[in-house]
Amino acid sequence: MLENAILAVVGALFVGVYAMSQGAVINASAEMEGKSTPWGAGLTAFGGFTIILSIMLMIILIFGGGEGVMIPESAWPLLTSALTMIGAAFASALCIMVAAKAGADMLMERPELSIWALLFIALGEGLAIYGLIIAILLSG
Repeated sequence: MLENAILAVVGALFVGVYAMSQGAVINASAEMEGKSTPWGAGLTAFGGFTIILSIMLMIILIFGGGEGVMIPESAWPLLTSALTMIGAAFASALCIMVAAKAGADMLMERPELSIWALLFIALGEGLAIYGLIIAILLSG
């Protein structure tokens, strides 16, 4: 059990580092072309979020040993619902950031497509609402 948790934490660290490096590459290539893109910032933010989360899990694994239970059984539904809402809010923020930037670029070229920009932003907000519903269902 502990080996699987350690493997998951190490995997999450590698995912975070990879996402941050890819975000830096995207930002650098966009700067060379004289453009701006939200994908590089989004990947960098996702990588940082993943690294922070894996460090928190590592601290729980290191200091959670011993004879006592670190997290009581009654706290797991609240913990899982909180992590679900945090993940849904982060994914929604990333989606809204990318959709707003792409929508602004689209409106400069073709203003008659303004409803599509609003639609993509609304889809990103739907992620947060669905995450809230799942978090409420998980909390029991």
